[in-house]
Amino acid sequence: MRNLTVLICDDNVAVHESISAYLNAENINVVSVYDGEKGLEQLQQRHFDMVILDIMLPKMFGTDVCREIRKTSDVPILMLSAKSEELDRIIGLELGADDYVTKPFSPREVVTRIKTILKRTTPKIEKKVRFAELSIDMEAYSAFVHDVKIEFTPKEIETLYCLASNQGKVLSREQILNKVWGYDYYGDARVVDTQIKRLRQKLAIDDVHFAIKAVYGVGYKFEIL
Repeated sequence: MRNLTVLICDDNVAVHESISAYLNAENINVVSVYDGEKGLEQLQQRHFDMVILDIMLPKMFGTDVCREIRKTSDVPILMLSAKSEELDRIIGLELGADDYVTKPFSPREVVTRIKTILKRTTPKIEKKVRFAELSIDMEAYSAFVHDVKIEFTPKEIETLYCLASNQGKVLSREQILNKVWGYDYYGDARVVDTQIKRLRQKLAIDDVHFAIKAVYGVGYKFEIL
């Protein structure tokens, strides 16, 4: 569906370079910031699957950043700390950090910790789901209505699953883009409208009790009728 994205918040360029190299090799996207305030700005602007957070940061300590993050988000946080910062590290864990690594560290160890945390916290996609007369098999990339297969393109299937698995929840075009096309997609958001139009045409079947509805000025939602 999409690649994972990790935010690295550290004032040491070498830390960014070493961790990024390993994460990119694992097909994990990286966004780098170098002070605490910029880290919070990024988190307010977009979704991240994980945050790597140094304790000693310019403008705002990592422990304060962690406290602010936990007011609104449960995104996994891996804290980086020097041995002399043991008290701050403990405070960070008490504030809700998921793990910590002591500097100096092996980039490979950090990436191993990251993968372990992501594996534990990333929700598993249900391969086969059913919504009223609609059933979706993400393993086979196929969908059926009244047990009759409907021909969809891969992106149509992903868009349909995205909406149906968030049944009753309104998703903006940007949210759908991020979930289906990924955060590195910079194309026109109207591609979502085109996909929805195609889905509706293919799902215009008699005697069904579900629908994809537009919510003016917001986005789309999948409803059981």
